[in-house]
Amino acid sequence: MGQASTLMCIIPEAVTNAKVFWCTAHRALLRPVWYNRKSMFARRIMAALTAMSMVVLAFFAGYAAYPLLHPSAAPALEAAPHTDIMANFWQVWELLDRDFYGAKPDAQTRVYGAIAGMVERFGDPYTYFVEPQPRALERDQLAGKFGGIGATLEQTEAGWLLHPLPDQPAARAGVMDGDLLLRVDATPITTTMTSDEVVALVRGAPGTQVTLRVARPQTNDGAIQELTFTITRAEIMTPSIEWRLLDDDPQTADIGYLRHTIFSERSAEEMRQAITALQAAGATRFIWDMRGNPGGLLDAAVAMADFWLDDGLILTEAKADGARREFTATPGQLAAAAPLVIVVDGASASAAEIVAGALRDHKRARLVGSQTFGKGSVQLIHELGDQSSLHVTNAEWLTPAGQQITGQGLTPDVLVAEGEDPLPAAIAVLSGSEEAGQ
Repeated sequence: MGQASTLMCIIPEAVTNAKVFWCTAHRALLRPVWYNRKSMFARRIMAALTAMSMVVLAFFAGYAAYPLLHPSAAPALEAAPHTDIMANFWQVWELLDRDFYGAKPDAQTRVYGAIAGMVERFGDPYTYFVEPQPRALERDQLAGKFGGIGATLEQTEAGWLLHPLPDQPAARAGVMDGDLLLRVDATPITTTMTSDEVVALVRGAPGTQVTLRVARPQTNDGAIQELTFTITRAEIMTPSIEWRLLDDDPQTADIGYLRHTIFSERSAEEMRQAITALQAAGATRFIWDMRGNPGGLLDAAVAMADFWLDDGLILTEAKADGARREFTATPGQLAAAAPLVIVVDGASASAAEIVAGALRDHKRARLVGSQTFGKGSVQLIHELGDQSSLHVTNAEWLTPAGQQITGQGLTPDVLVAEGEDPLPAAIAVLSGSEEAGQ
């Protein structure tokens, strides 16, 4: 069995053990039952045994010196009685339990680390394991709603400040803007905690209660007052699309502007509402701004592209085994033939690229901005028993024209340098489209 090497070992004990072992072996080799001075055969036996004893002496003397040159660990554990491929895993587990100096992570943390390490070995940045807490936040984001108190958080040197939203549970309970969050239920809030950690403590199922301890400075004497609020969580909507008429300028007052941040479960319905409301307000042209949109749900992307197409291919999903699946548009558009410009940048990815690529290939929209991110893969999300999840790259997608996006992205029809405002260029393109259609 091999030996593990470490930075330090106990040399005297290793030497002593080796010497004791040699002495025992030496005595065994010289036991008199085999010795007879009157026999040539016995003398030969003696000579052979003497030579063997010298070999044993040299071997164990060398072994005793070995740790002085190459420090070794305490003897490794005997092989665990595992006959499967996981034998090494459990042996390492037991060795760490026995030999590690310092605080040891609990069993659950070790298992999550092992899973994450295994998944990482697949070498795909989009195939990954998500532990329960961040997965809950991800699930809320894609759902477009969550159970919460209706407040935003701000990190400062003093800690995490609360900013309650109007007419939401936190504000109704008495939380004021700038209150310093000290504790959520029984958990103290520290300056080293991440926003995800704090948010996960505050959120929960709608209808459940959470208790906040806050510090509030008194304006008259500067004293700090600590207050406790018990708040009933409510369902908080997180819109993925904001919309408005672009401005009051007569030349652009008919442009409907949609700012889209993520493809969530509610995005398609939000866009339906936005287009309907903007058309009722007089919009005849549209700018769909997807700068910074990282993507989201494939179904949402297909549904939203369909709003702007009468028929035809939206994307092709290609799997490793050669299987292909096509997603196509259905008859009818929400905005008929209204001119459309899509604004993108280097952070527009995945589902955002699906929509932009499909609408451009069908000559339904023009792209303005900078090169997109270039994520052309599709992931399956497997929900595990403890609410953790595994994201697995399962396919790649191609635009209707067969363009591969992975590592390339989409090049806009009108390039705008990073950092420059692309809206003037988008307006100019819309104006050109309007003139061409007259």
